[in-house]
Amino acid sequence: MRICIIGAGLSGLITARVLRQRTHDVAVFEKTAAIGGVWNPVSRYVGLRTQSPRDCYAFSDFPMPRDYPEFPSGEQVHRYLSAYAQHHDLESHIRLNTAVTAITRQGQQWQVHFRASNGAENAESFDFVVCCNGVFSEPTMPTLLGRAEFEARGGQVLHSSQARDIDALRGRQVVVVGFGKSALDIAEAALPVARSTTIVCRRTLWKVPRYLPGKLNAKHIILSRFAELWLPHYGMQGFRRFLHQRLSKLVDIYWRLSERTMGRVLGLSRPDLRPEVPLRRSAGNCFGLAPSDNFRALREGRIGLVKGRLAEFDGHGLVLDDGRCVPAQTIVFATGFKLDCGFLEPTQRTALFDGHGVPQLYRFLVCPDIPALAFNGYNGGGVSQLMAEIGARWIAEMLAGTLKLPDVPQMRAQIDRDLAQWRAAVGTERGLGFYASPFSFAYLDQLLADMGKPPADSGKSLLRRYFTAVDPADYAEKPLSH
Repeated sequence: MRICIIGAGLSGLITARVLRQRTHDVAVFEKTAAIGGVWNPVSRYVGLRTQSPRDCYAFSDFPMPRDYPEFPSGEQVHRYLSAYAQHHDLESHIRLNTAVTAITRQGQQWQVHFRASNGAENAESFDFVVCCNGVFSEPTMPTLLGRAEFEARGGQVLHSSQARDIDALRGRQVVVVGFGKSALDIAEAALPVARSTTIVCRRTLWKVPRYLPGKLNAKHIILSRFAELWLPHYGMQGFRRFLHQRLSKLVDIYWRLSERTMGRVLGLSRPDLRPEVPLRRSAGNCFGLAPSDNFRALREGRIGLVKGRLAEFDGHGLVLDDGRCVPAQTIVFATGFKLDCGFLEPTQRTALFDGHGVPQLYRFLVCPDIPALAFNGYNGGGVSQLMAEIGARWIAEMLAGTLKLPDVPQMRAQIDRDLAQWRAAVGTERGLGFYASPFSFAYLDQLLADMGKPPADSGKSLLRRYFTAVDPADYAEKPLSH
């Protein structure tokens, strides 16, 4: 088949590799000047590092270089992805500076309309389309009054995706809005060069220290089946079912002890730092790592912390809804992204998104109401590269006819079940409408089961399965026979 892949980020690259391996004719359209998605030099913010250790954040057939640090930088991840593309001869199939503007269904084919960097418009026909445009492509920024006045006085307003130059923060009063990964990364990067650094957020969130008491690497807890064990799932069996049905008090004790331990290690037990949402609910939101100093700069006041809701700008910074003013010269909004597929027709968008903007995707990969179209990379989480890799294989098996989809009503029912499971785990509406986390292993197991394969780590002992971090090599595909 002739297949169009939209986006040359992590999921686009692995999808191209897997489909090319199955002898499909692949064309990858990338709107920017480089591959890599969020790791792309034109997209990554200052201080960007992985949340997962080097040995866990790699494709199954291509380990990261051994001389990389445990948590590689954005530049190093981009080099890794570039090496991966070169190793698998993907570069000649990628069209850089080429933005897909629309895809229209004509008979049994897709007409893909695109615009090159010189402005030229064109279109080509494809049998199948895989959307790997990512969930971090449309920045969200609050609309606040007074921005023009603030900027007229020399103030600078950036989204985190625009904070790419450390010199833009040098010697300035820097305010970072948010408490997610990007907010903490940018605040940590700004600290040595900025005149002052302050975080403004509605509430603090639970984070995981890189090392737990006893120098235990946290990857063996948060990137293993052990973490998933303590959250109920509709597909659970055996001891896990017994644990949640008969030993629920033990589950409660586990979460209280975990909260106490992380609070002590990170100083999050302090009243001004303590998160409002319980750790159990935060686990469902796939919480990230704490800064490398375990919040020491925040606790000591070298990074300021102001909690409250934003009201407006004034000439000197931000004003909160209670009237407090936060002085700033540069304000970085680490306020996330919205999921959007602007190249889809209105009828396709209506089929894909519900009234809350949540994509209706069976297995987080296909929409029951749009034929010959798949989505990869909307299923991310702690092991996003493996989810994209196994997702690409699932799509390849579907195209080959060796994986049969249920009928449309059954797929819709499964989508509803998965979304209900996720909401029950986190207690909130599904924000961006993606993530199989916190059920990463259950999700990978399900995709493999759909393809008639056992769990990737099924040959390991229970101790290794539940108390060691995920090993991408376990998911390596056996060579295809010819």
